Amino acid sequence: MQVAVTFRHLEPNEGIKDYVKEKVEKLERYLENPREVHVVLTAEKFRHRAEMTVVVDGLTLNSEGRDSDLYTAIDQMVEKVERQARERRGKDKRKGISTKASSGSDSEKAEEFGQEEDRDLLSSIRRRRVSAKPMTVEEALEQLRLSKDELVIFINSDSGQMNVLYRRNDGTLEWVEPGTP
Repeated sequence: MQVAVTFRHLEPNEGIKDYVKEKVEKLERYLENPREVHVVLTAEKFRHRAEMTVVVDGLTLNSEGRDSDLYTAIDQMVEKVERQARERRGKDKRKGISTKASSGSDSEKAEEFGQEEDRDLLSSIRRRRVSAKPMTVEEALEQLRLSKDELVIFINSDSGQMNVLYRRNDGTLEWVEPGTP
């Protein structure tokens, strides 16, 4: 983990830098594999401000602490990121996503990654229920021509199976029916 400390309107101080790094290292128990941490310490008129940006795999956490004492501002900043990390970990547990690396084989890890990817994909799919009425292909064709819909899902009265008739981008129609490979 790379920790960068920037001082604004303050003299760079190794003691403060060490204090920040010590506090930031405690975040590793809440965050898995933090890549980089950038802390900006600013002195304003009568108060100090500490801002932190933490980059973790695909996630960025931000926090800010303000107080008349610089060390208190740093503590506030770290506490806020800890709270965000705990909340994220709790959400991941409720969703069933593992926040710690498993000790399984590479194939198990790849399988877990695929499952997480599937969960993300499934959550992005919009679901719509349609009723499939029994009709012939000719009736489905007529219904598609009369409606503004792009497809008609129907139960083929000849075969008794679910079929789809849809309008392609080039204007032609395509009839989809299940079959054996």
